[in-house]
Amino acid sequence: MSRILPLMVLLAGTSLAAVNVKSGQAIYTANCAGCHGAKAQGNVGPNLHEAAGWSAAIFRRAMLKSVDDHGVALKAPMPNWGKIGFAGDKGKAPTTTEISNLQAYLKTLK
Repeated sequence: MSRILPLMVLLAGTSLAAVNVKSGQAIYTANCAGCHGAKAQGNVGPNLHEAAGWSAAIFRRAMLKSVDDHGVALKAPMPNWGKIGFAGDKGKAPTTTEISNLQAYLKTLK
């Protein structure tokens, strides 16, 4: 039993990570790809590969308050997701989990 429990915990963590990335991909596709491109390479909006490496706190601030890693306001037409919410959740700010999932997905695109 003592060997099985750590293995179960390890496997559970692995499956959760996969679910988080898939959730982040869905969030990205619905809310970001139109401006930032299918692979976050940039289009109307900038390339997001650098933002994927920001700390969780900086990335969250960018999403909720529309400022970059230097505290500079993001340029229009970047939405303030903290005020308008993601597609399907209009008016409801994204959760910490949703933002973490989105950043986890972006990290897979590097």
